Amino acid sequence: MSERVESARRELERVRPGAWRALAPVETTEGRAVVEFVCGDTRLIGKLAGAADGERTFRRLEALHGSTTPTLRVPRPIVWCAGPRVLVTEIADGVRGAELRPGSWDGAMSRFGRALRELHGLALDFGPPKRLPDHVRELIRPEPESLARALPEHAGRIQVTLDALATMDEAWSTIAPAPLHRDFHLRQLLDDGTHVTVLDWDDAASGDPAFDVGYFTAYLRTHHGDEAAAGGIAAFRAGYGGDAALWARVPVYERFNFLRRAARRWRLRDEGWERELAAMMQRLATD
Repeated sequence: MSERVESARRELERVRPGAWRALAPVETTEGRAVVEFVCGDTRLIGKLAGAADGERTFRRLEALHGSTTPTLRVPRPIVWCAGPRVLVTEIADGVRGAELRPGSWDGAMSRFGRALRELHGLALDFGPPKRLPDHVRELIRPEPESLARALPEHAGRIQVTLDALATMDEAWSTIAPAPLHRDFHLRQLLDDGTHVTVLDWDDAASGDPAFDVGYFTAYLRTHHGDEAAAGGIAAFRAGYGGDAALWARVPVYERFNFLRRAARRWRLRDEGWERELAAMMQRLATD
């Protein structure tokens, strides 16, 4: 890792001349890492990319940063260091959404909704539209079939969920695609009271805008109590808008996310994973 960071630092000096120094990398979830680069009073952040296409992410950040949106912001991209696979951007300002307390988050939730709606309204080419089978294949790890083999007591519930997702995907085959973030939740959002900066665009794609909405509402349901989640979703919906047809699709995408979260808990096996996995399976049984 130190060699990658040093290589990125040298490349940054070619793009932004100055006496840049790199602070110690900080590991984030699942083996990922970020490093801060400092030159005088200027601070930049470097994300050590894994399997994601960092060049593609950099170009999409350029396109997003060049778009004129009242609420939505992204970190300004500085350079993609292809050799060490490090994406360098400016550091975003604001309070992280996950740090907001439900009792005072209505204004922020409305802004989060507006920011997402602005993203979905942009005329950007994020590639061929993704459908539910693509989301399952690309975002659920381990794949549901492997999860079912590992947890045979839940195999039937997993298969019923997959069948339901496939059925709805066929029914929604003609929906006009929009740019998607595909990881839109509170930890990715920074709120400064006026603008919302959205982080981590590695999984961005094109597809049904209800996917991002369901991703976000599922996060609220799984991380907060029923009353707080309902209030947050109502405020978010007021900011996002959207027609009844879109919101009718949201519960299906929430089911996708309950399955995705169950797989993630199994993969990480972190503290409380068994309880959380069981809770997600219970949601799949009732939703």
